[in-house]
Amino acid sequence: MKPKFIVGIVIIFVAMFAVMGFAIAGNSNLEVKVNDVVAQQAQGADLTQRALKLTGIVVGDSIAYDPARLHLEFDVVNSREDLVNNLAQAPRIRVVYQGVKPDTLVNEAHAIVTGKLAADGKFHAGQSPDALLLQCPTKYENAETASK
Repeated sequence: MKPKFIVGIVIIFVAMFAVMGFAIAGNSNLEVKVNDVVAQQAQGADLTQRALKLTGIVVGDSIAYDPARLHLEFDVVNSREDLVNNLAQAPRIRVVYQGVKPDTLVNEAHAIVTGKLAADGKFHAGQSPDALLLQCPTKYENAETASK
């Protein structure tokens, strides 16, 4: 083989691996639950510099939506048990979302929000179409519940 051919192949492979590496690094988010974020904040960790994927359960009474500005805010807690049994003392995080309010945003919905934590403690969802994903508790039952 000619040296020019080998150099060309090496450059192509280096470029492919670089593109794949940047794509993977750009899409990687640390998945955290509400209690994890609250505990890390209490220890003084700065979570404002990193993209996070926050998971939690929606507190229905906290939902505030302004359709004129497409501004949505709601609280999430760590688990359904926190919501049902210990709501007054359960750690919460306020989520801020710019966009149309999803129909599945109801009390006890499981939320997965991708975005960043602001310095004021609110979690700001990103602008991508999948920045706010919701699973309504009444639409999706687990196999044990559905079979009873």
